[in-house]
Amino acid sequence: MNAFTPLIYGLFLFGSVSCYSLHAVFNVPIVLAATLPALIGSFIPFKKDYKHHPYAAIYTGCFAGMCSVTTVNALWEFIFIAAIGTLLYIKSINLFEGFGGRLGGIAFTCSALFVLLKGMLWV
Repeated sequence: MNAFTPLIYGLFLFGSVSCYSLHAVFNVPIVLAATLPALIGSFIPFKKDYKHHPYAAIYTGCFAGMCSVTTVNALWEFIFIAAIGTLLYIKSINLFEGFGGRLGGIAFTCSALFVLLKGMLWV
């Protein structure tokens, strides 16, 4: 675990919950619901040591927050998805350079893993 893992987790959670809430609660179109938290997050100043990672965590969380309203519908589910997503993000920092599909891949993988685990354990 890196020193900035809690920051990445919090920002991932912010991105996913805010995107989902805008779409599910306020009926904002899903693409706009993903864009707004990312836009707001882009104005937050972070330490230069963190490079682009805080912004990437918000974007990845927004991708994960675009999941179906019928699939994920409770805050604890997003907390679990954000934990999986943060772990995948941190572990893949040195594996893949740049963005090139990594963020979307992480968002899909953490959401799919959650749905798979939920189906296996809670059905």
